[in-house]
Amino acid sequence: MILQSSILCKKILTKLFVTLLFISFILLFNSCYSYKVYPKEYRKIQTKQNKETVYILNDSLKKEVKILKKSNLFTFTTDSTQADLKIQLYPIKQYPSCGNPLVAQFITLGQLPVYLPNNYEYQFDRVKKGEITSQTFNLQITQRYWFWDLFTFNKNFVKKAGQVLSAKYQEGKN
Repeated sequence: MILQSSILCKKILTKLFVTLLFISFILLFNSCYSYKVYPKEYRKIQTKQNKETVYILNDSLKKEVKILKKSNLFTFTTDSTQADLKIQLYPIKQYPSCGNPLVAQFITLGQLPVYLPNNYEYQFDRVKKGEITSQTFNLQITQRYWFWDLFTFNKNFVKKAGQVLSAKYQEGKN
């Protein structure tokens, strides 16, 4: 009876060890990512226009506000009477891509870079003198998984989304 319980205990510990090892590999691979902006021309774009002073009507959408601030398109104010323009933000929508390429990363232990091209829809309304203009932008931000991205600093989604938003806004593309 004691022999059977020790064998059972050993099997349970072995399964637990394998499970913990598997979970640690998954956690390691999940930290090996970076973000890339597409098209490549958008990576180096500079803001060239005069900045309007804006007041954000719904600043409770923290992520969307951060993206708009990182785009460096506007000067922000907390007083609505000093603003040239008011902005009504909408939640960002993500249209994820297929995750099948991640299998190749696991097989090669992260030595093969894998690209997951995600599309995001960023939308806001411009309210100027009672006139509402809706603006929608398709942001193409690719997430790359690669072991060597563990040592890079391109993990700031908000910064990359701000870059693409700035480029799209300046080009007038929707």
